[in-house]
Amino acid sequence: MNDYLKDFQTNYPSKAELIKAWSDWFESKREDWDLFTLTVVFKTSKNIPRTYDWPAEYERVLNKIRRRLERNPANYVLAIPFDQFAYYEKNEASIKRVTGSRKPHHFHAVIPIHKERAYRFWSIDYQDVHPKLRSDIESIDTVQSIVVEPILTNRTIDWTSYILKAKSL
Repeated sequence: MNDYLKDFQTNYPSKAELIKAWSDWFESKREDWDLFTLTVVFKTSKNIPRTYDWPAEYERVLNKIRRRLERNPANYVLAIPFDQFAYYEKNEASIKRVTGSRKPHHFHAVIPIHKERAYRFWSIDYQDVHPKLRSDIESIDTVQSIVVEPILTNRTIDWTSYILKAKSL
């Protein structure tokens, strides 16, 4: 490439650099947020076609979380500070889990919760998502299961790496 065109060349960060940047950004917000992992697995059956609108179903889950965190509907938009770090998977299964040819539709996400509202999301007594919220989410007819875990300090990179494992960025 000649020197003239070199100035116009676009250099994109590598996947590892992007994962590190996401992780560092989430960690920088720890003063205000508690970070949680969220995995939502959806049912598929003859009553629920495989072409179902899974992102809309995931949004229903987020709306249940928003309603639990905020009493005022006008503030639902602000209830989860950043809800865009979620990735949909349909043809990937855990190597530790035997699923045969059936690979579930699911989302992995990092969910930040404002520290002052975390008690409405996470139950310290049960070390699990708040039981009322769990039952609300599991009342959605397409939800098979949810897994929520707190992300330990300085371990965000593990979860961001896992979420982006097979993604091309």
